[in-house]
Formats: sequence, C-alpha cells, structure tokens
Amino acid sequence: MINVEITTYRATLYSPLFYSSSEGVLISADRILGSTALTYSLAYTLGLLKKHYRLDDEEAINHNYRELTDIGLFISDGKPINVSFKEETFKSTEYLSERSLTVTVTSQPKGDMGRFEKSEPRCMDSPVGISKVRRYIGLAPESTFEFTVWSRESLPDDILLTLGIRRSGELRLKKIKLAEKVHLNMYMLKEVYGISDKILHEIIKISGKFARGSDFRKQHFLDVDFKFVNETIIPMILR
Repeated sequence: MINVEITTYRATLYSPLFYSSSEGVLISADRILGSTALTYSLAYTLGLLKKHYRLDDEEAINHNYRELTDIGLFISDGKPINVSFKEETFKSTEYLSERSLTVTVTSQPKGDMGRFEKSEPRCMDSPVGISKVRRYIGLAPESTFEFTVWSRESLPDDILLTLGIRRSGELRLKKIKLAEKVHLNMYMLKEVYGISDKILHEIIKISGKFARGSDFRKQHFLDVDFKFVNETIIPMILR
C-alpha cells in the first residue's frame, strides 16, 4: 500500500452553482458534483495546476484531462447529502462576441422584456435588443455534499473552492470523519486514469448502483466501499 493522505470533506454551497449537466433551452445541473470539476478547482486552489487562458487547435475542442494524472490527487464524486435547486434566466446580447460585454435587464410593464444596458464596447451608444434567453437550473445555497480526497501531501481542514459558470459557486470544505462509501466517476477512472475494464466490472459488482448520466462523462458508481478504493484503485492512480 502506498503512503497517501486521506481526507473526507463535508462541502456546503454558499452561493448558487450553475453548470451544464444537460443542455437545451433549459440548462440543468446534476445532483452529483463531478470529480472532474472538484479536481480542477482544488488543484487550482492548491497551486498544483496552472490555468490555461487560451487553448488552440485540437485542445480548444477536446480538452485533455490527462493533465490531472500528475498532480498527486484523486477525488471522489461529490455525494449529495441535502440538495435543493435554484432557477435563473440569463439574457445576453452580441456585438462581435457574447464575451465582449456584461448586461443587465429591466423588465417593462408592456411585456417586451426590456432593453439591455450597454457596458462594452464603449463606442456603441444605441441600446440593443435581446439576442439570447436561456434558463438555468443550478444548485441552491446551503446544499451540502460529501467527498473524499486521496493526496500525496497533507491538505487543510478548511478550504474555500469556486467552481461552475464564471466560477461563481462558492463551496466551503470542512474536514469530517472518513467516509465508509464513496461515489466514483466512470469517465475519470477509465479515460483519465486508465483503469481497466476488469476493475470497472468489479466496481459495478460491489457498488450500490450505477447511475447513467446525460453525457458519457457523467456516469457514476454509487456507494463504492472505501476499503476497495483504498486498496485496489488508489495504488493504480497515485503510483
């Protein structure tokens, strides 16, 4: 058995968390916090990864999650403990790019959904009409989750993470007693860490349930025995 630090956190959300689990006219978040987002957020917070502000060519289309294999962390999915949802409608306009401005909307009594206040670019003085209206269902403040982190180095007992769209979701982590069972992400295990199909089939047999998501990256093994993860999977990941 390799020498690693193991920490289970209770995570409490202090601001709405919006991210895309399923897309369409309505964009909805999932009840389970994916280990991909948690791993990136924790790695950035601890300085284990550098942010890439510009991606070119193939990297801009298909992200390479393999960079997570060298940071000395393995994180289970965020198991929902007490979850509620919050709905918002976001409205945006475009000049050259949707990213070029931030807008606010004031609804009018006549029901035309208002006009946008221009923020950028400064040279354009006339108001613009609504270009996009999309409904988001996100995780509401006070939602709580539990996940476990295996790391080569000791971790703080109390951490603040930001994640989700524009990293607006604030998640406060508090160290608690080690969990007896954890949720695992199939995509991370197979495609990122290279866990074999044989081991994945063993996980299916011992897990409480296999949850299929709307995307192949959002499939989860639920309530996998901690001892199995610690003795069988971790030595393959944190070599």
